[in-house]
Amino acid sequence: MSDVRFLEPLIEQQIDGTALTNTTTPTSILAGAAKFTLPSNWWRIGRELRLRAAGRISTAASTPGTLTFDARLGSVVVFSGGASVTLATSASNLTWVLDMYLTCRSIGASTIATILGSGLLTSAVLSATVPVQLLPASSPAAGTGFDSTAAAVLDLFATWSVANASNTLRCDQFSVWAPN
Repeated sequence: MSDVRFLEPLIEQQIDGTALTNTTTPTSILAGAAKFTLPSNWWRIGRELRLRAAGRISTAASTPGTLTFDARLGSVVVFSGGASVTLATSASNLTWVLDMYLTCRSIGASTIATILGSGLLTSAVLSATVPVQLLPASSPAAGTGFDSTAAAVLDLFATWSVANASNTLRCDQFSVWAPN
């Protein structure tokens, strides 16, 4: 017996997000219209989301630090990719691509629901010879608990470890897909 499934597109970003520059504060990198509200009780155990983001990145001439991406539902970090490897210096408008896979592990009110995430970050700014980093670098773990009975806005954040005016990241493309 076959199990016919498809990927349902939920949202695509149609304009560039705001550049993340010269800060160590976790900040949304999406354009406002690309933030998708998941309705209450949308999650079920085993339900997945696939996020793909891409854009450009530039780094400081010395000590650019690392970069962390995380997915949030409202203000709750449901998946953190962890810090990247130390980024290459003096990068100028290099492409980056981020793929995240989020799977619901538990559902419920308050802070009971959890998501297990994994992903890939690809960019020459990581390394010219090994431009791919698995996310997280350690074993995957469920993120912070959230309330799956309430509607929540899905958002993508990034955080620089070093504030420098030359450290700039912009999200030019973003899409969310739900396997059904």
